[in-house]
Amino acid sequence: MNARKIREDLGRVKTSCQRRDLKTALLLLISSVKELNGQRFPTDMRTDFREALNAATADPQFKKIYTQPIIYKAGAEREIVILLARVYQTLIGKQSEETFEEAADRKLRIDSAIRDAKNYLARGQMREAEASFTEALKNYRDEHSIFLVIARLYMDCKEYGRALGYIREGLKKIPEDASLRELGETCLRLRGDAARA
Repeated sequence: MNARKIREDLGRVKTSCQRRDLKTALLLLISSVKELNGQRFPTDMRTDFREALNAATADPQFKKIYTQPIIYKAGAEREIVILLARVYQTLIGKQSEETFEEAADRKLRIDSAIRDAKNYLARGQMREAEASFTEALKNYRDEHSIFLVIARLYMDCKEYGRALGYIREGLKKIPEDASLRELGETCLRLRGDAARA
């Protein structure tokens, strides 16, 4: 790990943002993480990275492509790099093409996480189940049925509030999905029945 290069790259991110050069800013952020060689940022560099990341994500061009806030936590460097790379590829007009092998691997990770969550729910371990569902959604791309699956599993456990949360999240991404809307209505009715019982 070249600490000096990382600090220089992070310092240049802010300068690039001031010049409205988002492409360079993103490349510098990605480079700084790659320089870690799979490690976390040392404690004394985390503030620098956080500030550089905030400068890039505040750019109007960035917000047009990715509207959600990005909050850096130590250990999340790899996920942030993947996200930044996608924004960069969109910015330069080369949307990332997923190979068959990458897609298959990602879908297997989704299936595995859902299976784990189902087992946790069967044992009443809600926190662990939620963590597995979160893991599944990290690998979500266009598998819209994931929201139906998670909501139904929670409904089976009479966890209607949690189910509705995933139904709403799914409808934000796919507002025209009639199955999700129908499931949402059913879930609301069942929650009302349970409250009156």
